[in-house]
Amino acid sequence: MNKLLSLFLFIFLISCSSSNDDTTPSLTIVNQNSSFPIIEVSLVGYKFENLNITSGISKTFQLSNGINEGKFTIVTVQIIISCGRQMPLKRNTIIEFSDSNPTITIVDSKPDDTTPMNCGDAVIKS
Repeated sequence: MNKLLSLFLFIFLISCSSSNDDTTPSLTIVNQNSSFPIIEVSLVGYKFENLNITSGISKTFQLSNGINEGKFTIVTVQIIISCGRQMPLKRNTIIEFSDSNPTITIVDSKPDDTTPMNCGDAVIKS
């Protein structure tokens, strides 16, 4: 009887100790076709600077400290785009960290325009 009780206790402890909450959340930023590079990404608890995410490139950021003390939640992400000699362009979006790792995509809002892209044409694709 003691061996059986010990076996059940062992199985119970093993099943309770393994958790699926050990995954590190991540955020992927994609510059789909903007002529202007993404130079900074920030959200609560994180600031990724000195970036150069150019057209056709993506970058995934591992959020090793979790989101909001490890709880997945809704957060505001700020993306800063270099506009050459002009002031940088700031774009904000709200994303939800749930069971998946979100992706934010920056696109040229006027891809069929034959004139060169203006920095203000860079938008977040929803």
